Amino acid sequence: MRDSSTKLDFDKLIIRQGTGSRKWDDIGSVFGSKEVLPLWIADMDFASPEAVTAKVIERAQHPLYAYNARQDSFNQAIVDWVKRQHDWDIEKEWIVQAPGVVPAIILSILALSEPGDGVIIQPPVYPPFFASIKDNNRAIVENPLVAKDGYYEIDFEDLEQKLANPKNKLLLLCNPHNPVGRVWTRDELTKVYNLCQKYKVDVLSDEIHSDLVYGGHKHTVFASLGTPVCKQSVTFMAASKTFNIAGLNTSYMIIPCSRRRGLIEAEVNRLHLRRNNLFGVLATEAAYQEGEAWLKALLVYLENNADILVQFVKTKLPNVKVVKPEGTFLAWLDFRAYFDNTEALDAFLINKAKVGLNSGKSFGRQGEGFARINFATQQAVLVGALTRIEKALMK
Repeated sequence: MRDSSTKLDFDKLIIRQGTGSRKWDDIGSVFGSKEVLPLWIADMDFASPEAVTAKVIERAQHPLYAYNARQDSFNQAIVDWVKRQHDWDIEKEWIVQAPGVVPAIILSILALSEPGDGVIIQPPVYPPFFASIKDNNRAIVENPLVAKDGYYEIDFEDLEQKLANPKNKLLLLCNPHNPVGRVWTRDELTKVYNLCQKYKVDVLSDEIHSDLVYGGHKHTVFASLGTPVCKQSVTFMAASKTFNIAGLNTSYMIIPCSRRRGLIEAEVNRLHLRRNNLFGVLATEAAYQEGEAWLKALLVYLENNADILVQFVKTKLPNVKVVKPEGTFLAWLDFRAYFDNTEALDAFLINKAKVGLNSGKSFGRQGEGFARINFATQQAVLVGALTRIEKALMK
């Protein structure tokens, strides 16, 4: 597939203030200060591929934005992308559209469990996982990851204990993991599946960062492990993180099992969520059909940013700990050598360093003393933010 981008300059600064950007325009309400440099919410400061922009502009020039028909080309673009990127053969009828991955997770929880049932998560983990469970009257069951010198692994002994409880009906998996940056190996995922099969627990696999994986690592779609596993799982994907089109609110679920798909589609219909975003569909198609060269260049830039981040922390912030992420554009900074509670760390970052990061505690109690940084920005901005932290720590 070709890419119509003629100039891939990720160093180019793009002014985002005044565009309604959650990341840049809401910093006053989020951090209580308009002086912070925001490296928090998970979108990128890079322009989307030109092919995406061109397709959106082309359609926007037609002066009518009414209900759009469901196009077979959207599902075909997904089928082709998943095959090329992840070597997984899927059927178009397995695909169910959704307005976002988090709503899709909630729809699946509602469809595949009952109020009071337990949903297992692996903290520190993406904050909406907690809310998706709690707000829908399910029980949060924690299987905390285990850190060995900052490198996180699954606690399989504890996981089996949680899965063995018949009240726990679902495992909500983050693959690749946000915020710790692990790209789970095929062997790790196989162990997860074998345990879930043993105790008849379905897996909801959030794979929104699946395209963002660095050298030496390979993303394995959980459901691609084989026919039995794919029928006992729901996979959540989107072009939103990969191509920076999150504001177009378009994602999809891949549900091979017809029974589970029927249950989830019933929830979609009950909540009248069958409509989709006109521009989101077109942008996703264009990205998947013409964005591979852009993505390849992006991954080189992002991994270089990750290396810059790790080297800066090692040489200039030696008491802060970070492990280079295997995937995503997010890194997990350990400030516990300086701060023993979240409130003090957050106050330092906002008021002294004037950098806006995600508070570690929002990822679970295991995030106390940590912060998540989004390094999907221009290298000058990233180094500037890290330098602010360095200078503030020296005062």
